[in-house]
Amino acid sequence: MWRIYSPTHMGVRISTSTKKLSLAVKAYASQLGYGWKAGPVSYLSQRDIKIEIRKIADSLEEEFDLSTAVKILYMKREAFEHESEWRATIYCPDADRSVDREGISVAVNPHKIIDSILLDPRAPQELVDAFTFYFKEKLKFKGRVERSVLYKSPTRIQLVD
Repeated sequence: MWRIYSPTHMGVRISTSTKKLSLAVKAYASQLGYGWKAGPVSYLSQRDIKIEIRKIADSLEEEFDLSTAVKILYMKREAFEHESEWRATIYCPDADRSVDREGISVAVNPHKIIDSILLDPRAPQELVDAFTFYFKEKLKFKGRVERSVLYKSPTRIQLVD
């Protein structure tokens, strides 16, 4: 996926756990009285997505419920299954739906939520060094910062008779 999402070879992947992200989203949503949902994305055929969306739409026509509407955000076509995506959503049940909104910003402590930082395996060493210095020295990140070894050749194994 580095080739898809990091065409300039400057991609940075931050890692956390689903538990840490869920706790952060839940805490923020709860303090504001908002609803929330977190979980894996379901990868379905186009046909099955249409069926599921029709069921949700029918349910919403009977009685609109934002927690039901949010379910649509957890479905994607099978073609994207390689992403193995997990999502977290916050929603305000009392919001005026006629007004467009930019979204909700959730304040988190990155030092508590980020476990590691991985850099594009094709990034030049100078960039890896600069990012590592910035994250470790300037931002005081205590976790692991390194280049992905995805494209690194495996170590040769010498078999002895």
